[in-house]
Amino acid sequence: MKVNKNIYNRLGVLVIPRSTLLTQKDIALLIQQDILIADGDVEKLSTLNLVDSAIQEIKYAFAKIRDTEQIPLDHIYKKVIPIIVEMSHHQQLKEILSHLENHDEYTYRHSIGVALIARLIGKAKGFNTFDLLELTISGFLHDIGKTQVPSELINKPGKLTSEEFELVKEHTVHGFQLLRNTSGISYRHAIVALQHHEREDGSGYPFGLKGEEIDPFSKIVAVADVFHAMISKRNYKDPVPFYKVLQEMSHNAYGTLEPDITLCFMSRIMEMLIGNTVILSNGVKGKIIMISPDDPVNPLIEVNGRYIDLSKDKSIGIERIL
Repeated sequence: MKVNKNIYNRLGVLVIPRSTLLTQKDIALLIQQDILIADGDVEKLSTLNLVDSAIQEIKYAFAKIRDTEQIPLDHIYKKVIPIIVEMSHHQQLKEILSHLENHDEYTYRHSIGVALIARLIGKAKGFNTFDLLELTISGFLHDIGKTQVPSELINKPGKLTSEEFELVKEHTVHGFQLLRNTSGISYRHAIVALQHHEREDGSGYPFGLKGEEIDPFSKIVAVADVFHAMISKRNYKDPVPFYKVLQEMSHNAYGTLEPDITLCFMSRIMEMLIGNTVILSNGVKGKIIMISPDDPVNPLIEVNGRYIDLSKDKSIGIERIL
């Protein structure tokens, strides 16, 4: 819910400004101050409004970092992270991810998308409340170093030259340095910013780390980063269809990304799609009924009362999800 007017206490002190998205902390504050609000004082946000609210808050944070090289932690903790946590509980999670695919303001949408997807993976892996929050914050801050890269490179409509790509790759080191110089930021947040482009086989950057040399949170954020980047429309590329990305990640599950995290993520995403209509490779419509934890991208499909197990029948596959 969003408040549509300024909320004051009995002394006339502004407690919650107009257009604030209410968090649990805000509600606790209202109770503490014995402030009652009526139905007309609030309005329910649509999924799109939820995404747009987060983007506006992130714009402010990123602008502050560019201008001052200081990270407005208080703003991020109070205004950004609660919205991402709220998104993770939303019933229409796929709808939120669809809004985050848009190419407009990609850097901001990507920060939200990676934080949200990383949180989903953490929940699926049974993380406790503290680790889940740490992972969410790490996901949100993973690309913070891009605020130190020339914007014309970040927003370049065409393919980067090799020299330009080397400059963009430096965002990992910039992010690490920014976060290490910020009081109140954990070392782990800085490590994730530094390592989220490292890969299991040593093919990543900036140091070519392998396997156990990479922090577990960095591995989770890497999976989230790759998935969201692939499904997103950019100035220089069209988005890869949702299901095609899952298929490609499945084929590469034992390559550059950590396999257990990748499979855990794909299972969670496919579980969200149970009940959705799909078009099979033979042109027939069906419905996703059940997911196999060992082969999540090839689920059990119902077609006119008949069941097809795509994990066993490899002659048919899902073409797209409706």
